[in-house]
Amino acid sequence: MSTLQVAVSALHSIAVNKVDWQSRETGTSQWRTVETLRLDALGRASVRVSPWKETEYRAVVRKTRTVSTVASGSFSVSTLPAGEPVVHPRGVPEPRFGGLLDPSGRPRAVGSDAGPVVSRIPDAVWDRMVGVSFGEDCPVGRESLRYVQVNYWGFDGYRYRGEIVVHASIAKQVAEIFSDLYRLRYPIRQMRLVDDFGKNPLKGADDYAAMSADNTSGFNCRYVDGKESQGVLSPHAWGKAIDINTWENPFQARTGVFPHTAYLDRGRPHRAVFDGLESPAVHAFESHGLQWGGRWDEKDYHHFEVLPTTRSGGK
Repeated sequence: MSTLQVAVSALHSIAVNKVDWQSRETGTSQWRTVETLRLDALGRASVRVSPWKETEYRAVVRKTRTVSTVASGSFSVSTLPAGEPVVHPRGVPEPRFGGLLDPSGRPRAVGSDAGPVVSRIPDAVWDRMVGVSFGEDCPVGRESLRYVQVNYWGFDGYRYRGEIVVHASIAKQVAEIFSDLYRLRYPIRQMRLVDDFGKNPLKGADDYAAMSADNTSGFNCRYVDGKESQGVLSPHAWGKAIDINTWENPFQARTGVFPHTAYLDRGRPHRAVFDGLESPAVHAFESHGLQWGGRWDEKDYHHFEVLPTTRSGGK
């Protein structure tokens, strides 16, 4: 916690009785009010804040006799991440982000641990899904799905709040898996609903865009990547599969490598790479009943799903 203080000049003190403390993450444009305080007799006010990353603060004074406001100059307060940032191999391509694909706007973690919450699909979340990841011809409906929120460690070492939709039958397992990953400090690039990446023209949300943005997601009523023309539904259409850190763990299909060949060499050092069957992160999934696509003939390193029997591939 940090204590910040502002003094309003004598020129304005006769007309000022309140000040809005505002903040914004450095590099963003929108200010938000942290707290509104009344000034003391000397025209001063202070507030205790918890900075997030590199945060800018300013004081905007409220005038009682005019409509206009006066803002103090902004100043920055930086916090070091609680976790260890990921070190990327030199010269290896990284995802290119833009607009909604950019992970910089991820919500801040809630609480001090993983804090998983499983709920029925809220109306606001359902509105995001309908017509994108969900369609009327999907094999499961709203009542069969659950919304899971959980904290995770980002690549930059900061803690974030992620969201994922999965089948109700595995929602508790998924909450436990991501709680295990949190305890392992396994890093996740971003974890947002696949609907944020737009609609696939054939069916469901655009999984190719989500993979290219290194997103972690679950339910998506779509066809198996590379088998769209055959109309084969993916396990994601039932909400019984999860793709995680897709850029570092590509899908090596017969039709190509998705989303990129950057980490097709599994020997590249990276903490997000699933480095074999003995990987603690892989064990976190498989110990809760989700099988790893890295075991298949068509290696799908970012894919985990509920399977009654083994198979050769197809995400």
